Amino acid sequence: MTGFVLFGSILVVLLVTTIWAAIRAGDDTGASLGSAERRDAAIEALRDLELEYHTGKLREEEYRLLRARLERAAIDARDAVASGRKGREQRPGGDRGNAPPAPSRCPDCEQSLAGTEAFCPACGAVVATPV
Repeated sequence: MTGFVLFGSILVVLLVTTIWAAIRAGDDTGASLGSAERRDAAIEALRDLELEYHTGKLREEEYRLLRARLERAAIDARDAVASGRKGREQRPGGDRGNAPPAPSRCPDCEQSLAGTEAFCPACGAVVATPV
């Protein structure tokens, strides 16, 4: 039993020193990911979250909080991909500028739209042309 504890302690120390060295060296932590990579990472994180929740690793309130954060990150990244932005540098008035108004229905599935979506919430089709 003592051998397992000693082995586990050594692994933890090695892991912590490796992470600390990477942080001190300024290695890439994922903050410089492009919009498409951030979108894909957020979607993958949502899939992992669902699996962890359904296997009982997360409580209901943790699941809801994390899901809301990840959904917001995925939506922001999706919208950034659609508008061609690299990050969150959105203008206060929006990215639309003098663009024509968005359609009130999806061109593919005829789902009703609020007019602010870049993608159809039902089928994912592009409904607004990026500025």
